[in-house]
Amino acid sequence: MNNFAVKTVEELCEAGVLFPPMDGNHGGIHPKTADYVPSGIPFIMASDISNGRVNTETCAFLSLEHANRLRKGFSFSGDVLLTHKATIGRSAIVGQLNTPFIMLTPQVTYYRIKNADTLCNKYLYYYFNSKGFLDTLNQWSGAGSTRAYLGITGQRKLPIVLPPIEWQRSTVELLGSIDDKIELNRQMNETLEAMAQAIFRDWFVDFGPTRRKLNGATDPVTIMGGIVQGAEQAQALADLFPSALGDDGLPERWTEEQNGDVTVLLKRGITPSYVENGILVINQKCIRNGAVDLSIARRHDVMKRPPGDRLLQEYDVVVNSTGVGTLGRVATVRGLKEEATADSHVTICRADTSRVSKLVLSLFMEGQAALIETMGHGSTGQTELSPASLAALTLPLASDEVQLAFDKLVLPLRDLVTSNSEQSSTLAATRDLLLPKLMSGEICIGEAVEAAA
Repeated sequence: MNNFAVKTVEELCEAGVLFPPMDGNHGGIHPKTADYVPSGIPFIMASDISNGRVNTETCAFLSLEHANRLRKGFSFSGDVLLTHKATIGRSAIVGQLNTPFIMLTPQVTYYRIKNADTLCNKYLYYYFNSKGFLDTLNQWSGAGSTRAYLGITGQRKLPIVLPPIEWQRSTVELLGSIDDKIELNRQMNETLEAMAQAIFRDWFVDFGPTRRKLNGATDPVTIMGGIVQGAEQAQALADLFPSALGDDGLPERWTEEQNGDVTVLLKRGITPSYVENGILVINQKCIRNGAVDLSIARRHDVMKRPPGDRLLQEYDVVVNSTGVGTLGRVATVRGLKEEATADSHVTICRADTSRVSKLVLSLFMEGQAALIETMGHGSTGQTELSPASLAALTLPLASDEVQLAFDKLVLPLRDLVTSNSEQSSTLAATRDLLLPKLMSGEICIGEAVEAAA
């Protein structure tokens, strides 16, 4: 094992390796919601930092004039961010910016490298993600309590393991290559999901093939909007679509159905009895960004309360159904490797496959997420989304032949998304296994490369 130097943040600042860390403005000069503008300088909160990335697109914004009046919290490309209040331990490196700088809230601290020949910012980012550092940060901040906090004074005492710069750079190169693969999968999945939704909207929302026929199109590739280039396949698909719209505005012989009439299950999950070993339970935190994260699911004792028909199946749709902020989030259960259910704050929606394909219902529900978010009822903090509200949603129902053709065309795209996500999970697990061993010097770079291969 290598005996790497351990320095506090304060010692690194005194040695000229780091600039003094800084968070956002506190007290009366802290920007308020009324100060936000539609676009401008990104105002970064802890919630805008996720999976090593800083979200500068859907965050709050301040005008340049307002930002320049503040006295601290100015962060630039290359800074390493660390959340230290309430939400503890999220970190990211500020990437290339389209603005002169970003502003930080008091929840977020920036760490800026002063001597890159001693400390690499990407190494510092990975170190902030290591188990040893996070354990210390959580202990010192009281993570898990409602008042979890570690201010700048406390952060200056945090220990930093400091290997030789060559070790740091080799570590960053190895771990960065893993993260690059994960990021490539993420970008590919975004494209694949967008393609699936675009085809769904064209067929089942805009009725594109029928409308193009009405507008005089005769070429099958044109009728199908160019989604397939082979004339024979395009013709086979085009023949499935009516050439006219009925009085109801739907393609002829299509019907409009209520969600409750094309599902066999539309109910809340169970009230769980949590145990260390049991079946997975999806809660509202598991449903984010249109996906289900099973890695943060807890476990339920089925002996105390069997899930019955609420045992999740592949392509069940789950919808967050209580509270404020997360209510209305929609995701589809995919890549299910073991038994799981949902808790009572989540509604399970399961297709009646004799009427609608699981894929069609999945993409319909996902496309309704913005509407579903507005459908809650009740007082502030007690908002509920009833199964009856979800049952009343209406969707156009095509012939079995159209739905079957849609599944054949789009299901491979969704399957590839699932495969990419599973690969990314494996890569992330490998990275997280190697990270503490590299940070402590327990294994050398060569051994880590072999383990990652």
